[in-house]
Amino acid sequence: MLRIVSYNIRFGGGRRVPLLAATVAALQPDLVLLQEATNPVAVDQLARDAGFGHVLQQTGWSVAALSREAPASHAWHRPPRGRGFLEVEPAGGHGLRFLDVHLPAGLSLRGERARLRHVDALLEVMGGATGPSTSLLGDLNSVAPGDEPRVAAMPFWLRLLLRFDGGIRTDVLRRLLDAGWVDAYRHLHPRDAGFTLPPGAPSIRLDYLLVPEALVGRVARCEPASTLPLVDRASDHLPLVVELATGDDGEVTQTTDRG
Repeated sequence: MLRIVSYNIRFGGGRRVPLLAATVAALQPDLVLLQEATNPVAVDQLARDAGFGHVLQQTGWSVAALSREAPASHAWHRPPRGRGFLEVEPAGGHGLRFLDVHLPAGLSLRGERARLRHVDALLEVMGGATGPSTSLLGDLNSVAPGDEPRVAAMPFWLRLLLRFDGGIRTDVLRRLLDAGWVDAYRHLHPRDAGFTLPPGAPSIRLDYLLVPEALVGRVARCEPASTLPLVDRASDHLPLVVELATGDDGEVTQTTDRG
């Protein structure tokens, strides 16, 4: 079983690196995909404090990865008209590859249109979920079809913006689902909210694992980690914990061990 954590660490981590490291270490992942990882010094410190020997990062990018073992391969993709993303094939993943994606924020219609441009650029590079082994992980800053965020819990200015801007859009997730990926959390938890931020009183789900249809049966776990002691102070997102079977293509059962 391969365990991966996707985690938006907020503004590069800053003074919260010890809290982030304790949170990540408690989850015992094999691979961590970070978003808002804009401070190389903080990312290196996070890796050391959490016990990871391998770091993938580039100055000026908002995505980075931490790995216990050297990844089997990785590639940095910078589409001409979109935000860059990182492709990682972890050691022991038996050919599984993961795209670490961080889309621009903003729940307004303007924000959704901007994200669609970045998604279209990503699809131009990857061609959608055309292969059986490439999944997408990260902070998509988007709402999935059928989700019901707690709008009443959002700041007044944001509620006002949504009211006059047509409400929350789901175009980005629809585009990715139409490209062949499956929302792993919703597949495993058809009726649960799965909100990933803010910690303490989550009201919306913006962090996702999207898998090709061929991998759906190998997803054993996909859920936000909300009960760790320091998670409320470490970031404004909850870490998303994912487990996938790396053996045959048979169905697996959900697991809840290792944190």
